[in-house]
Amino acid sequence: MMTKYFPGPKGPLAPYLVGYRERLTGRGYAHSTSGQLGSLAARLSRWLQRQGLAAGALTDVVLQRFVDDLAAETRQTHPTAASFVLLMDYLRQLAVVPVPEPPPDAMSPKCIVLGQFDRYLVEERGLTAKTVEHYRRTASLLMDWLTAHSSSVGAMSGAEVISFTTELNEVLEVKSAKYAVTGLRSFLGWAFMDGLCARTLAGVVPSVAGHGSNIPQGLGVAEMEALLASCDRDTSIGLRDYAILVVMSRLGLRANEVASLTLKDIDWRAGDMVLKGKGRCREKLPLPSDVGTALAEYLRRDRPDCAGESLFLRVHAPVGALKSSGVSEVVLAASRRAGLEGVHAHQLRHTAATQLLRSGGSLTDVGQVLRHRSLSTTSQYAKVDYAALRSLALPWPGSKP
Repeated sequence: MMTKYFPGPKGPLAPYLVGYRERLTGRGYAHSTSGQLGSLAARLSRWLQRQGLAAGALTDVVLQRFVDDLAAETRQTHPTAASFVLLMDYLRQLAVVPVPEPPPDAMSPKCIVLGQFDRYLVEERGLTAKTVEHYRRTASLLMDWLTAHSSSVGAMSGAEVISFTTELNEVLEVKSAKYAVTGLRSFLGWAFMDGLCARTLAGVVPSVAGHGSNIPQGLGVAEMEALLASCDRDTSIGLRDYAILVVMSRLGLRANEVASLTLKDIDWRAGDMVLKGKGRCREKLPLPSDVGTALAEYLRRDRPDCAGESLFLRVHAPVGALKSSGVSEVVLAASRRAGLEGVHAHQLRHTAATQLLRSGGSLTDVGQVLRHRSLSTTSQYAKVDYAALRSLALPWPGSKP
C-alpha cells in the first residue's frame, strides 16, 4: 500500500514522508485519509524539486504558490493551504522548515506593551491561555481607544478610564462586561507597577451592574444521576464522558484542570492525584473509590494508546489531548441527552460543594475541596447551606416559638 501513495522518494521532502504518514496514523486518521494527505505531501515534494527549492525554502508563501499552481491545473476541487497544516507542523518540529517570522507590527509600541502584559499574566499570575487572551483583548481595546482620543497609557486620566468603561459596557452583555472590567483592572494595576503610568487607576474602573442571582447553582441528586446515566458506557465516548463527569462532580475540578490532567498525575498506589490548578499551583487531591473506578474503566477499555500522556483524549482524529472547550462540550452534550438543557461545566464544581454541605460538611471543608485561596470566596456557599441558615432565622413576629 505504501507504493500506492509514495511512488518513489522524490524531492527534498522524501526523507520525511513515511514519518509524516506514521504521524497521521498515530493521530487517529483513517488509512484512506492518511494516504490522501501523504499523496499531497509527495506531490508538494516533487513540485519543490521542479522549482529547484530545498526543504528549508518551504514557507507559507511558497506553499501558497504550490496551492495556486494546483488550482490552475484543474477546475475540479483542489486542496487549500489548510490541507498542509499538519505537514508544516511536523516539518517545523523536525526543524526542516523555518518557523514563520512575526508580523512586521510585532515590534510596534502597542504590541511590545501587550507582549509584556502577556508575560506578566503567564509568569507572575499563572493565568490560563484563555484568560490571558481575554485580558489582552481588553487592554488592546483600551490602547486603541486612547489613541483615537489623542491620549496614551502614560497620559490617561481617571475620567478617560471611566468613559472607556462606560462605552464598553454599552456594547457588551453583562457577563462579558464583567469579564472585561476584570481584565481592565488587571492591566491598569500592572501598568502602574511597571511604570507605564504615574498613578494607579485600577480603582477608578466602575463596577458592572447586574441583577442576576449570585447563588451557586449546583445540580440535585436526581439531576446528577440523570446526567451520569446519559453516558453510554458501552462506547468509547461514553466511558470517557462518564469519567469526566464523575471527576468534575466529585472533586470540583474546573474544565481547564480536567483538560490538563496526565497519566502521571494519577498515583494509583497512594490513591491520590496531582492537580495543576490556578496560578500554576500543584496540589494533591485524594482519589475517591468511585472516581478511581470510573478512570480505571476508561483507561483499561477504550483510551487510545497512541496520543501521549494526556489523561482525556479526543475520540475522533486527530487524536490528542482534549482541550478545556472539549471538556465543557462534554458536559453540555450530556445535559442535552439528560433533558437538562443549559448545564455548564462550572455547575459541576458547584455541585461538588453543595453535595458536601448537604452531607454535613462545613464551609471550611468546601474551601479545601475547591482549593479556594480566600474564605470570602467560599462564603458564597453559605447561601445554599439551608440547615445552617435556618438556625439563624428570627421567628416571624406574632408566631409561636
